[in-house]
Amino acid sequence: MTITGGVVAQEETVGPLLVSLEGEATLHFAGGRQYLDIIWDAVDGVAEQAEQAETADDRAVHWHQHIEYLPEDEYRSPNSVPLIIVADWPDGPMRAKH
Repeated sequence: MTITGGVVAQEETVGPLLVSLEGEATLHFAGGRQYLDIIWDAVDGVAEQAEQAETADDRAVHWHQHIEYLPEDEYRSPNSVPLIIVADWPDGPMRAKH
């Protein structure tokens, strides 16, 4: 499922990172501060990779990172939904919104 134009909610709790969907357009993150940082480090990393793209060919690459539970993972909850963070280039010039 792709969420575009939705809402991201973050809740600091105790325990590993839990990624979940609330309704059809709310992506929810919960967990201890060190586990929530997994998400924000991934967002920063993908954005940095995309910003460093130097050519149109580089921009054709959809830079991304997977955030998902793997067996014996102590950082992510087994109840999490898989998440892929993607940096995508617009087809044309972006306009500033006021």
